[in-house]
Order: sequence, then C-alpha cells, then structure tokens
Amino acid sequence: MISIWNEMKAWFRDSLTILWARIQYVIGIVGAGLIAVFSDYDFTQLSTMDVQSAFKVLAFAALAGVITEACRRRTL
Repeated sequence: MISIWNEMKAWFRDSLTILWARIQYVIGIVGAGLIAVFSDYDFTQLSTMDVQSAFKVLAFAALAGVITEACRRRTL
C-alpha cells in the first residue's frame, strides 16, 4: 500500500501543484464535453446568465485560484 502511494506521488513529482493542475485539466475537459453534449452547441444561453449564476462562476474561478496559490506556496 505504501509503495503504491509512493508511486502515485512520484507520478506527480511530489508536487501538490502538479496534482492540482492535472485535476483542473481533467475537470475542464470533462466539463467542456458535457457542455457541448447537453447544450446542442447553442452557447447563447451561456452569455445570458443571471447575476446569481455569474457570481457562482466567478466565485468558483476565484476559489480555484486561491487553491492553486496555496498549492504553489506549499511546494516551494
């Protein structure tokens, strides 16, 4: 069990920042795919979001930035 954990850490080069970047990459690809599949390629609905939905998107982006900065500082 410990050797599997060490192999996983080695794959991320013992860097929390690299792990977080790979998580964001996978979530971004999956999210873009889901949006493309379920929106029938009609992206006009994304540009007409109400204020509450736009705030949620901005809050999520800000949270991702804070987590990224925390990971970066932890692995210096």
